[in-house]
Amino acid sequence: MVSVGEIMTKNLITLSTEDLISTAIAKMSDNKIHHIPLVDDKGAYVGMLDYNLLYKRESIPVTTKVKTVMERTASISADASVADAARLMLDSGLKALPVIEKNKLKGIITTTDIVHSVDSMPEVANQLASDIMSGEPITVSEDDDLDEALRKMREIDETSIPVVNESGKITGMVNINDISKELWRGRGRMRQGEYFRNKAKPLVKDVMVSPVAIEVNKKISYCMSKMAGADSSICAVVNEDMIPEGIISHSDILGEIVKGTTGGTVLVNLSGARFDDPEVYDKIYSIIEKSAKSIAKFKRMKPVLITVHIEEYNQQGREIKYSIRGKMVTESKTFFSRAWDWNIFRAVKELMEQFELMVKKNKPYK
Repeated sequence: MVSVGEIMTKNLITLSTEDLISTAIAKMSDNKIHHIPLVDDKGAYVGMLDYNLLYKRESIPVTTKVKTVMERTASISADASVADAARLMLDSGLKALPVIEKNKLKGIITTTDIVHSVDSMPEVANQLASDIMSGEPITVSEDDDLDEALRKMREIDETSIPVVNESGKITGMVNINDISKELWRGRGRMRQGEYFRNKAKPLVKDVMVSPVAIEVNKKISYCMSKMAGADSSICAVVNEDMIPEGIISHSDILGEIVKGTTGGTVLVNLSGARFDDPEVYDKIYSIIEKSAKSIAKFKRMKPVLITVHIEEYNQQGREIKYSIRGKMVTESKTFFSRAWDWNIFRAVKELMEQFELMVKKNKPYK
């Protein structure tokens, strides 16, 4: 399999820990990148900055240094396989990894780099869109404002989202770089000590680009070429009426790449809501792992990757309600489901029970 060193980005755009947030946003927007590694004065890697970290804040003083919002991440070596990188990304929820050699930053590998290498993996490239697409795609309307598009991007943990008209037909795609240009003031106007979201409400239709879409019978390799040409992290899978029926994302491709390379373990990726008590995570993982063992009893249905995205909704005068979107990649099939509950553990349990029921309908016991 291809190694990390063969496909990583070597001509790096970096920041120092003393650079300002305004410089980071300008560099990402101008260079159409979503991540920037931070290095110290000796060239050693110290952290990563990306759009998700920035958009967690409504306003940021222009004098803020990037070191205050950077994320410390895992790293990988240049001689590691692409499957190793994909597995680490899925396991950690990261979309970019620094490539380190002797404590020095030698490159960066992103989900985009991995996806662009899929043609060298025929077992993935030759699959059909219908084999791996996620169902019930999240979309935005042409008349939605960009804050709504950004909210939905965070919900699905993606940097692109399909745009539909009032009839539900796909008409475009909006990417995080396009949103960034509109939601944040230009560098030349950042003179008052901070920059912030524009007061005007630009709409999705003002910044959307041509749609990235394929039919269900097209190969993944075709999907990847469409995504690469449009700088999109997702590709919509549409029916004959151009209505989205599914989505293929970078994460979906990574899930296919790691099949058969997990060494018998199940990768579990939690995203979305964060809990201060580590015991909450322990219990969530315990529920998932117990259900995964039960599912593994079914022929060719052993779980390889389970991703769970948790959203919190504050109800007036009531406790928090949890909405969960889940995806389970098994040895032979991919499943998707949703669950809601006032109790996070009941919601996770319901999600996993739905997966078990789906598996039972697809395969008999060994």
